[in-house]
Amino acid sequence: MSQQSSGPSRLSRIAAKEVPHRKTGRFFAAKTDVKHSCEQLVHDVKRSALHNSMKTDLLNAVDRVHKALHNLSEDTPGGRNELVELEKQVEHLLLAEKWVNAAERVLVRLGIGGNKVVRAAVLEEQDKVMWCVRADQWDGQLTSALSALTKQVQEAEAHASRVISA
Repeated sequence: MSQQSSGPSRLSRIAAKEVPHRKTGRFFAAKTDVKHSCEQLVHDVKRSALHNSMKTDLLNAVDRVHKALHNLSEDTPGGRNELVELEKQVEHLLLAEKWVNAAERVLVRLGIGGNKVVRAAVLEEQDKVMWCVRADQWDGQLTSALSALTKQVQEAEAHASRVISA
């Protein structure tokens, strides 16, 4: 039995990726995607209901990413790897903004007279996330802080809905 070819071989696909104009195009397309993600994050932060200090911290983090992106060129050694890392950082910042903003909303929903333990837990986890953003601790620490904040926000949301319906 002869084997049917379903398209170009693996080696020809790898060789096609190394064509200089395609490689350049992919680099600049990825750089543009990161730039657009930064712009979207800035837009989201400015429209959010976060405290001004949190907005400033998030905008400073976006500015750091944007400066690193601006200094990155196709000729930079390891530039593609740095670009991938910057893309991950922007994704982490997007998640941080989303959950810190959700924490603010649930704190408003709980109100000042809400359960002090729940409020304190949400505030503590929110502070941990913002510390990671300020300290440039993107991957490990920010990821675990976001997981803890997500859990606390969900628990606080459930608590707030029970209090309101009671």
